[in-house]
Amino acid sequence: MRGSRILSALLLLPTIDVVDSRLAIPLAPKNFSLCERLHPEDLPPECSCREPGHYSVVIECLKEFDSPYFNDTIGMKIDLDPCNADGSRLSLDVTELNHGIDFPIAGISAGEERNIPIPGLSIAVPMVGHLGVDVAVKISGNPDSLTLKVGLNACAALAHKIVCASAIPGLSNILPWYVLSGTYPFGDVCNSTTAVIITKPGTLAVAAKS
Repeated sequence: MRGSRILSALLLLPTIDVVDSRLAIPLAPKNFSLCERLHPEDLPPECSCREPGHYSVVIECLKEFDSPYFNDTIGMKIDLDPCNADGSRLSLDVTELNHGIDFPIAGISAGEERNIPIPGLSIAVPMVGHLGVDVAVKISGNPDSLTLKVGLNACAALAHKIVCASAIPGLSNILPWYVLSGTYPFGDVCNSTTAVIITKPGTLAVAAKS
């Protein structure tokens, strides 16, 4: 009797078909990791990587700078969306301990390269002046080959030239500081998806794309 009830229940389950159709309700691809594509072993030791969603990755850092000119703690959060249908993009949030700075930066898309001054944050260097601390960011390419360069730098305009931390003893050993600097492959993650589609009442279809 019990076996007959189980068989009857199974017969009432919706049928599953494999179809090649438009995607809906994306499911996570198995055995893929966005963090792995970023080579976490190459990240600065102050940084960690996590994946809050199937196709997004967050890198969080808390960096202590210790030099005669710059003694401070800077936090950086990078929210990377490599699989966005409108093109890969990222947003950032930079915090600073000594002055309580919290500076969000949103909507940096593939094809952009920017040096974004952090309001209220500079480095005083004798005989040089004040160097503004910038978020240095570059994102280019597509998910198959996405070039990223994200970190901090400090520069000052002097007369007819720009002087940056890399040319100043006492700063050149700590700046520029990059969290990401390289070209990364996300194409297999972005292009490998599975979806469940309602084709008609009582019938489910599984659409696969790779």
